[in-house]
Amino acid sequence: MALFAGCATPPVPQVDVSADKLPDIAYLKVQDLRAEYRQAFCQRLPANTRCEDVLLHFPGERGQVISSEAATSPVQQKEAIAALTKRFRIALAPGFLTGCTGSVSMPLTDTLDALLAQGFDAKLLKIEGRGSTEQNGDLIARQLSEAPNDPRPWIVLGYSKGLPDTLDALVRHPALSRNVAAILSYAGALGGSLVADDLGSWKEKLVEALPMPGCAAGDGASIRELHRDVRRAWWEANRSRVHVPIFSLVGTPKPERVSPGLRKYYEQIAPVSAFNDGQLLATDAIVPGSRFLGYVNADHWGIAIPMSSQAPLLSKMYIDDVPRGDLVIAALLVIGNHISSRHD
Repeated sequence: MALFAGCATPPVPQVDVSADKLPDIAYLKVQDLRAEYRQAFCQRLPANTRCEDVLLHFPGERGQVISSEAATSPVQQKEAIAALTKRFRIALAPGFLTGCTGSVSMPLTDTLDALLAQGFDAKLLKIEGRGSTEQNGDLIARQLSEAPNDPRPWIVLGYSKGLPDTLDALVRHPALSRNVAAILSYAGALGGSLVADDLGSWKEKLVEALPMPGCAAGDGASIRELHRDVRRAWWEANRSRVHVPIFSLVGTPKPERVSPGLRKYYEQIAPVSAFNDGQLLATDAIVPGSRFLGYVNADHWGIAIPMSSQAPLLSKMYIDDVPRGDLVIAALLVIGNHISSRHD
């Protein structure tokens, strides 16, 4: 959900992200799986990489490592991944403006490559970059339903607006839930975005109507649907109709890890909470009642988009040296420990 970015490189934001500023998420009533996820993720990193530089650790982290199924060595983790490929298919639902600039700023492409390299049957879903949640929900439902017959259910990763689009698909196409084992909310815009709230009508119209080579003009719904009041109202009205377990992973970058192109928005949101990814508050990206995996030291772009390789001439505007494939594969390992494939 990259809305605007300037060309000048702004200074690193002066924002206090000390642990005592961390928002209390108890009211979200999540199941804390951070310790288990940390084990799965940290084991995937090179020995010279500090895990806490990627996956932030805060006081109060709860959750127990499940030693019976969680990988405890590289060999065991490799075996666990191989087992997962036989249990699940993976679908990746990208976010707002996906495809509107062609291959530039295309989310999840390197994540897809990482999944395929590990043997997963994975696909990047096609959505309309400026489409409404209903329009994209229909597209997602159609692609999952029309995929070749396979006993393995889907785990669907919803990035940014891809999460509301996926939830809409499940609510309006209830039969789809029988073939979806879990959803991974990956910097998902469950609660909407303060940036979308503050755009103003003329900017919304500009973003919707601006000619872009890779997507049709929008009717205004795609941004309005990212307003926080709209998303919260949708969730309250429909949460009881979502019958698929959801796992949440959010971006909460330290100030020096915010891409220059997002620093304006990071600072704009920071008075509400320093724990935001430049587009979403952490508390708006954690699905209430979900199983919480952790806080990633990456902004809304870096957690999902290999910007530097896709737009190398603009590489100074991005900080995206993030092990995206490892983040998602570790999440799948944890998800596999907590759900059945329904066909086991």
